[in-house]
Amino acid sequence: MTTRRAPRPGTQPTDETAASTPPARRRISAQPAPEPAPTAQSREEAEAQYVTARDAWTAAMRLANSGRPAHLASLAIAQETFEAASAEVELWRTGARIAIPIQPEATHTGLEAAVGQELAWRRVLHPPEKKPGLFGRLRNRLRGRG
Repeated sequence: MTTRRAPRPGTQPTDETAASTPPARRRISAQPAPEPAPTAQSREEAEAQYVTARDAWTAAMRLANSGRPAHLASLAIAQETFEAASAEVELWRTGARIAIPIQPEATHTGLEAAVGQELAWRRVLHPPEKKPGLFGRLRNRLRGRG
């Protein structure tokens, strides 16, 4: 009985060793795919991406009826794209809206504008203190103001 050994590194395999050695196995990564970043810059763009993904998904569904592995793979990709697009549209639909007040152009120039800006910043950064009461005194004591 003869034993066959694998060829040494750096040597060419012979016909006998090549036929007896099994092919190398490929390792498949078990890491999940990263979440796609939101790409739409507006609600209309998100809606357009959603419609495109929906149409691609329905076309892939029709092709997947054939049962071919390539068509099933394209259906899986289209399904992921459709789910991402629908999640993004839903994010745009339910997103919090912030009202930005539109003020008329300031007619003040020079020193008046600078003073007005400084007072506005002081109101934002240092809001007026509440009247002292029991909770106000406790808050001031905790903050080290008295």
